[in-house]
Amino acid sequence: DLITPLYEPSCKGDSARPEETGTTRSSSNNVDNDKEPILGTASLMGKSTSDTAAQRAAYAAMFAVFVDAINMMCIAPNLPIMVTPGLHEDSFPSTEPFDIATAQYAHDAVEALGMVISNFVFGYIADRIGSRKAILLLMIGSCCTSVGIYLVRSNYWSFIAMTFANGLFGSAAAIANGYMFIIYKNDREKADEFGGYVMATLMVGLTVGGLFTLFFPSNLFRPLLLSSALCFLAFVVCFIFVFVPSESPVEIDSEPEEDDIPLDKRAISNVIIGASFDHLGTLGIYPLAFSPVMYQRFFLDFQIANKVPIMSGNEYRWLFSMIGLAAVPAALLMPLVNKKLGVAISTIISNLITAGAIIALLSVAAIDPPTHSSFV
Repeated sequence: DLITPLYEPSCKGDSARPEETGTTRSSSNNVDNDKEPILGTASLMGKSTSDTAAQRAAYAAMFAVFVDAINMMCIAPNLPIMVTPGLHEDSFPSTEPFDIATAQYAHDAVEALGMVISNFVFGYIADRIGSRKAILLLMIGSCCTSVGIYLVRSNYWSFIAMTFANGLFGSAAAIANGYMFIIYKNDREKADEFGGYVMATLMVGLTVGGLFTLFFPSNLFRPLLLSSALCFLAFVVCFIFVFVPSESPVEIDSEPEEDDIPLDKRAISNVIIGASFDHLGTLGIYPLAFSPVMYQRFFLDFQIANKVPIMSGNEYRWLFSMIGLAAVPAALLMPLVNKKLGVAISTIISNLITAGAIIALLSVAAIDPPTHSSFV
């Protein structure tokens, strides 16, 4: 009863403020039927009630990130098997004109391209009509594209096209991270804390998604149906709990930051360029070091030679999935490290660690012939 449902034209996005408490009013430039629920003003509730509503919204958005990560990873460990004709009954009959390695790279490339586009498009959507609508669109879109991938599972190129479409709805983490800074806009420390939780949730979701493949060893594509159901569940959860704030629901004593501080476009450009290279560098682990390098050296080459592989298919799935957990401690420590060292220095250190790990993995894989010791 303390939260009064107010409405405001959706084109004002997350910054919408009700003109009059308890009433419905639209501007002359917007239609009345395009409206979205927002949280009542802080004057209508106590601080504890407001904080509880914000936390529920934050956890709902994090659940969307968790499900989105599952959706992106739920068949990834099976990909090398899918693109190896004749290896499994669900393998594609052909990936012409690509060989096994190139077929995997093509899949990862179109998915990454779709996610890049998704971040730009849904970032704009969140800014224009609100993070709530953006998250809901992402969840229902992922629900549909997951089913679409399952339906075209017999043809490689149709699979690639639907993978690209799925990537177009793969920006839940970015939108949720921005959403934390909206609902906690007057509490930067809290926003940073939940930003770290978003990244940790993403990593855990990637791991859980990979482990889905272990539940369906006889059907490489069936995890998609489970992830689709989870996407719909996330849609329902976010529809109920994610709100568009009329003002920051968490009130603290410090003064809010000024809205008219000019943006440093050069710094933002450097961040975007650096993040792009960071993502490309991370691909040295996903997929290069794992697939095709590890898959080819310790599994497929032995299969082709009719020998017992050093690494089994299930061992590959476990390794591919569990590596994501290694990033969880880093995500949780990120706000503290950034506060102590600064964002720039901590980013440089993390990338140097990633580069060292990639070099070590590729060096071990280059040992000829591959042995149990080099695999371990």
